[in-house]
Amino acid sequence: MKIAIDTQTTLGQKTGFGSYVKNLVENLKKIDPGDEYILVRPDTEKDFSTPQRFIWDQVMFPKIAKKQKADILHQPCFSAPLFYKGKVVVTCHDLIPLLFPKNLPLASRLYFARWMTFSYRAAKMIITDSEQSKKDIISVLKIPEKKIRVIHLAVSNEFRPIKSPKEKARIQEKYKTGSRYFIDVGTLEPRKNLPFLVRAFAIAAKKIPENLVITGKKGWYYEELFKLVKLLKLENRVIFTGYADEVDIPALYSGATALAFPSLYEGFGFAPLEAMACGTPVISSNTSSLPEVVGETGILLPPKNEELWANKMIGISQNKELAEKLIIAGLKQAKKFSWKETARKTIEVYKEVLESQK
Repeated sequence: MKIAIDTQTTLGQKTGFGSYVKNLVENLKKIDPGDEYILVRPDTEKDFSTPQRFIWDQVMFPKIAKKQKADILHQPCFSAPLFYKGKVVVTCHDLIPLLFPKNLPLASRLYFARWMTFSYRAAKMIITDSEQSKKDIISVLKIPEKKIRVIHLAVSNEFRPIKSPKEKARIQEKYKTGSRYFIDVGTLEPRKNLPFLVRAFAIAAKKIPENLVITGKKGWYYEELFKLVKLLKLENRVIFTGYADEVDIPALYSGATALAFPSLYEGFGFAPLEAMACGTPVISSNTSSLPEVVGETGILLPPKNEELWANKMIGISQNKELAEKLIIAGLKQAKKFSWKETARKTIEVYKEVLESQK
């Protein structure tokens, strides 16, 4: 087989999309050296604007795949090329743009919520990250279940407990976290429910020594979050690190008292899995796919009750026995997810698509 894969998301400042593509490609090559993987990327590492994204997905990427005579084109993150005549596999990570359209600027809304989801109908097979996303695709897009395969994601081996006091001290100094802190990791945008987290932390902060560290690049509509921190006079307790260096993330997790992750919706939820793999307790929303990832090894809460979240943060801060119990359970849960298994199941999809009738 010759499979062309769009690797644009591995360039520049990687998000969860980039991590997925990077680890998928690495493991496909490891376990399947007999097939040819054509990695297609643009000439620039800059993030695409919405019009640039459209041109890349619909014109440039399929043009290169056709020139390379690929048997299968795999779009692992964005829109499926609508006019490509070959066999197409697309990974639909979630339907967040459709479910939360008001969280996006207009141009992005038209592309991600309308065009991109419409384009999935051109795919021979759809891979998705969770049972929750599969249910959404069936109910919202009315795509037949037989066209959808659930393949869970994983985290790379770099996500492990960092126990070196020297390394933890370096991270604390570099990002000004303080010696004790809760952490949230993800793009700053409304769906992540960060104003709620700040208000819950404001209640807890009166009784605990931890700071709140929010790590991630600015997405959209984040200005109100900064205003809220000032309004609550938490400038010295809530630390925004911006986009953290990829190599520093495991140590940032490892040094935290816990991950506090009140996201309203996740197609999979990398942050809780990364945290568990690093030996960090998890407090997470009980919404969407997050229970699939966290299982019974973290604290799952509705993302609406600030007092409840504050009390759980206080509990983990003050109860070392509880924290240790969550650490052990989380490390065990994280081992259930493997990039090797993700790649193996993806190859099964490629074979199924290649053998299918046109």
